[in-house]
Amino acid sequence: MITTEELPASRWRDPRDLRLVLDLPPVGVLIGADRQQVPVALPAIGPRPTRLGVLGDHRIATLLAYRMVGVGARLTVATADPARWRPLLLAAGARAMVVANPVGWPLLSATEPQLLVTDLPSAPSPLLGKRPLCTVLHVAPTVPADSPYWAGVHGVVLAGRGYGSPLAHLLGRPDAIALDRLGPGQLGVLDRGRALIVTPILAEVELALLTD
Repeated sequence: MITTEELPASRWRDPRDLRLVLDLPPVGVLIGADRQQVPVALPAIGPRPTRLGVLGDHRIATLLAYRMVGVGARLTVATADPARWRPLLLAAGARAMVVANPVGWPLLSATEPQLLVTDLPSAPSPLLGKRPLCTVLHVAPTVPADSPYWAGVHGVVLAGRGYGSPLAHLLGRPDAIALDRLGPGQLGVLDRGRALIVTPILAEVELALLTD
C-alpha cells in the first residue's frame, strides 16, 4: 500500500462536503500506482455510460465508490446484505441509498452523476443506466461466465490471483493472464488498453473506511 503522503495523488473531497458545481476529474477514478510509481486510473464518470467490475474483495468497490461520491456522484447500492456496505453508506450520508434490486435506477429526474454498486449474484443488464453520467459497478466473487455485462466492461479491478485467466478467456485479452501474478497487497487493473499490476494509493480516511 502507498499512502498519499508518499505519492502525490488526486485530492478526493469528503462526500459530505460538496459544492453546487461539480469538479469531475477527466482521468476517472484513481486506483493506485504501477511499478514505475505512475498513477493508474479507470474511467469512472463521463458523457457515456460506464461499466466497471470488481473481482474479489468488496472493499475495493467501497474505495472506488467513496471516491466517485467524493466528486459528486449519487450512490445507489443494490444488495441483499446492506450491513456489508455500512461503512460506505455512512460515509456517503444523504448521497446514498440502499435497495434490494436496481429496478428504477437511474433516477430519470437526476442531473448529477449516478453510481450503482451491486453485489447481487446476477450481473446487471448491459442496458442498465444507458445514459450520460451513469456508472455501474458489479462486484463478483468469480468471473461471471457468459455475461453480456462483463463481456462489455470498460474496466475491471482484480483483488487477488486466479481471475486473470478467466478474464482473458471471456474478453479475448491474453494480456490479462499476467494479472495472476499479483503480489501481497497488489491489485490488477484491466481496461480496454492495459493490463497492469498496481499498488493501491490510500489516504488515511480511506484506510480507516476499509478497516472499519
